[in-house]
Amino acid sequence: MARPVLTICVRCEPEAGGPGGDALFAQVKALRKAYGLKRVFKLEKTRCLHLCRWACSAMLEGKRRSSYQRCELHGAADAEPLVAAAVAYASLSPGQELSERQLPGASAD
Repeated sequence: MARPVLTICVRCEPEAGGPGGDALFAQVKALRKAYGLKRVFKLEKTRCLHLCRWACSAMLEGKRRSSYQRCELHGAADAEPLVAAAVAYASLSPGQELSERQLPGASAD
């Protein structure tokens, strides 16, 4: 089965300041490398996920899986939980869903 993709908006900047999408992407990339997860999920960056009102944002998507868009992520604190969610997402069988508790941030739906 094809690897799922975690896409992070690198243009997102939270209103309250603090680390934004660039920082989140860099931390997730470092964690993915440190934990040897490059074969588990792909990591991509984008300039916009169209969730600008609720920065920082990310999306998990994969073949024959539901997609999840998350927003209001913290650029530093949510890197580890986002990697854990991507690993859990990659292990799903077709038709299975992630629990809301496994996903950091807020639902963008």
